[in-house]
Amino acid sequence: MQLSSEEKERYSRQILIDKIGEKGQEKLKHSSALIIGAGGLGNPVSMYLVASGLGKIGLIDADVVSVSNLGRQILYTTKDVGKKKVFLVQERLNKLNPNVDFDIYEERLSNLNASEIFLKYDVVVDATDNFETRYLINRTTIKTGKPLFIGAVGRFTGQVMSILPGKTACYNCIFPEKSPEIIHSMTDNNRSMGILGSLAGTIGSIVSTEVIKFFVGTGSKYFNKLLIYDALDNNFSILSIERDPRCKICGDE
Repeated sequence: MQLSSEEKERYSRQILIDKIGEKGQEKLKHSSALIIGAGGLGNPVSMYLVASGLGKIGLIDADVVSVSNLGRQILYTTKDVGKKKVFLVQERLNKLNPNVDFDIYEERLSNLNASEIFLKYDVVVDATDNFETRYLINRTTIKTGKPLFIGAVGRFTGQVMSILPGKTACYNCIFPEKSPEIIHSMTDNNRSMGILGSLAGTIGSIVSTEVIKFFVGTGSKYFNKLLIYDALDNNFSILSIERDPRCKICGDE
């Protein structure tokens, strides 16, 4: 299906980019992404993917808005406290771009539902805030063969990583899974260590850009790489990583 006249006008500034054009915009229209997490990272990722003209977005999150969310989760207001995040995101972003289809999952990701949900989308975006879920997402994308785009934030630091299952390093290659006790300890620490609110916007914007580039065919810069952003010093660094053939998740053994 080609772009309508309204869509051509809506995305006109993006279409002007020679590496996107109408063909690239049509690719976006016919593509889909599952975003896991409707919080500080999930908000900007979903906003920019919707604004860019992605055809379908799945959003999974079981949480409600709390007052402590409002410093970084910019789609919500004080009046939203106590309401389900996923429905608020859908309502607000439908107003931003009614051309985008939404699938809403008011549930927590688990071993029971992950594979079935992932298979419905072209790519998966990890916008979560804990290691336990991140490892589950990594395992499931390797199992289902879905490209994965990861954003992570804490204190003044953000990270971005992209994964092509079977071809590039997975999350476990660089951050091997620990015992359940350590995972829970790391999860609790991640939620209590604090975060600069605007950092979520910075990292969320980078992740959404990588997804858009992947769909229009320019590729992601962060396959086999880990981007680290230090907001305190305003410094970006990129670490080169390699797929570990002995990795328990994606390795050859």
